[in-house]
Amino acid sequence: MSQPIFRIQNRSLIRFFQAVAVAAFLLTLAFQGYTFVMKEHAERPLPPLFGNFNDNQDILERIPPKEEFSFAVAGDTRSFGTFERICEELRKTDIDFAVLLGDCTYTGTEEQHQYLRAEWVREYALPCPVFYLVGNHDINPKTFPLNRFEEVYGPSIFSFEYQGSLFIMLRILHEKRGSNEESLAFLRSFRNKPLDQYKYIFAFMHMPPHISPFFHSKGYPDEKELVSLFEELGVDYVFSGDFHGYARVKLRETTFIISGGGGGHLEKQPSGQFTHALMMRVTPDSVEERIVHVPESKGFVDRMERFAIVRFWPKMSRYPSVTVTLNLAVLLALILFLRFTSKCLKAAA
Repeated sequence: MSQPIFRIQNRSLIRFFQAVAVAAFLLTLAFQGYTFVMKEHAERPLPPLFGNFNDNQDILERIPPKEEFSFAVAGDTRSFGTFERICEELRKTDIDFAVLLGDCTYTGTEEQHQYLRAEWVREYALPCPVFYLVGNHDINPKTFPLNRFEEVYGPSIFSFEYQGSLFIMLRILHEKRGSNEESLAFLRSFRNKPLDQYKYIFAFMHMPPHISPFFHSKGYPDEKELVSLFEELGVDYVFSGDFHGYARVKLRETTFIISGGGGGHLEKQPSGQFTHALMMRVTPDSVEERIVHVPESKGFVDRMERFAIVRFWPKMSRYPSVTVTLNLAVLLALILFLRFTSKCLKAAA
């Protein structure tokens, strides 16, 4: 009585392993096809409204004067779904432009930036100009140097005027990623310009200066001169990221704001940090700040997309003959396995 039951169980087990083997092979082929599709997204041009080129600035200059305007600020946006949710909320608001404060990739490699471009093409795109400041995780001297960043996204130091206000974009990083002298020289050049013509002056950069024990910064050698230049030029607001959270300090006439909660892992100290972007509303009499908060998201699909573009595709493209050979070898092994197990099924009948 036990022998037929044993045979039935064996036959069920054999069929199970056959199904698993076939499914595994088909899933492998499907993921390779999926990787090709993701790679195509990664190789598409950036959306026309994304980047620091003059065309993006010209769009703002052609907008006629108006009573008020708004812009968004987000820093350290590298995430699996969180920044996508932030973009969904920003698309519901009326903003004239947005500024990314850097660290939008995990590491400065070509593949990481391809993944970022794929996300902007499909999920992050905003209906307004988006400027992208360089962060320390966005560049690497060997794998994605500064000149490559500027080739893809435009200049890393620039300024523009909009609705009677001045916006200054700086490249402020720690010493390992280069000198800040070029940004300081750019700021000094404003000494000879009639800055009193502007209603407000806003500055943006990745790494904040260390100005208070409550204002979290890693610090850098030329931060004192930087803060002194902000004061001298009458800069009203300075936005920075790097710290994954939120902080705000007013130092004399300049308000310093850290907004690094765009999706990266949140800092544990001080407690209470949250994922967010900022929406700033500028009127003739005020500058208002609204926090756009979304819960953290850890999307499986985004992780799979990043793995396909950053990890899997480089190996496939670097060794195409090996990939084809392995596919054929696995297919042959699968055929032999199915033949052998089919014979076992017949013997168990």
